[in-house]
Amino acid sequence: ILSESPLSESKVENIAILLPLSGSQKNAGLAAQQGNLAAYKNNTASTLYFIDTNNVNWENLPNHFSELNIDHIIGPLLKSNVETFLKICAQQTALQVPSLLLNLPSQQPLANYQTALSMRHEDEAVQAAATLSRQNYNKPIILSHHDRLSKRVALAFSHQWKTSTGDSVDIVYFDQGKQMQASLKESLDVNVSQSRIKQLNSRLKNTIKSEPRNRRDIDMIYLVGTAAQTRLIKPYIDVNISPFAEIIPVYASSRSHSNFNDKNNASSTNDLQGLTFTQIPWLLDSKLQDKTLTKLSDKLWPKRTDSLSRIFAMGFDSYNLLGKPSLMKQSPYIRHFGQTGVLKLNNDNILTRSLIWGRYENGKVTQVALD
Repeated sequence: ILSESPLSESKVENIAILLPLSGSQKNAGLAAQQGNLAAYKNNTASTLYFIDTNNVNWENLPNHFSELNIDHIIGPLLKSNVETFLKICAQQTALQVPSLLLNLPSQQPLANYQTALSMRHEDEAVQAAATLSRQNYNKPIILSHHDRLSKRVALAFSHQWKTSTGDSVDIVYFDQGKQMQASLKESLDVNVSQSRIKQLNSRLKNTIKSEPRNRRDIDMIYLVGTAAQTRLIKPYIDVNISPFAEIIPVYASSRSHSNFNDKNNASSTNDLQGLTFTQIPWLLDSKLQDKTLTKLSDKLWPKRTDSLSRIFAMGFDSYNLLGKPSLMKQSPYIRHFGQTGVLKLNNDNILTRSLIWGRYENGKVTQVALD
């Protein structure tokens, strides 16, 4: 049923796309550009103007855009360029056209004609905590690698869990190597169990047969780390869960899942049995995945990394989002079902994503429904 005043998209004819097409971030820029072009499909109604932010004259940009009659902008991609761009926009009307930034500014608020697409890993942790808090788990712990990004993700999960349930979550940080195993044993209280066994052994002449037991109050683990770190720590978790205890489910973010490894190294899935994680539709065989484009992309770029694949998907979505933020402002219920997730616009003009869930089962990944 159409409303009396139908929603309308703004006309899109001349699009400026600001990407790093040279320099150290060239590969990221090219991946985004290829995503833009995949969505563009040689649409004769619109013209794309790619601008290399590594060589651009920022001061002359308003004049250049006026000459090209630019009516929409995608980018910049790099955070530092977003900051520069926003400062110029505030003073130059030629740049004050509908714009979709591909990174979040640090502090500057967005103007009403500007939207930003958030690809922050912290957003995944917030979604995971909100979802898992409704799954009847009472005592989760967070196992997080000891690096800056992992800490931010762990804290985001912890804060959202507290907001959703009123309860706090313990965060156990680990480093790679022997320290990782020690941290895990300590968090599961396995080391306490082993010390009890040693005490019993010392009092008995004949060594007793025994199994160290993990603490029984933990009913879920949220694991924060890279795919390589996850492949190392997941078997430790499995080994240290007592055979007398119920299996503790392990959840993770998209950083723990490497679509590249799954396709190029079949044995990489062996140690991840049971791991459940959030992922963008583009990197998970799912109902939302554009399978025709996925096959073509795999053929053209068979060795593309996971991070560049995410940027390709962001480029693809950013073109398909042209004109939609204005509709989303009029009607907040509108969602965009993209390759980076299900997108919605929040009150700060930021497009946030809901991801889908996957699980390693029997050596392969399948989509599962949790939300």
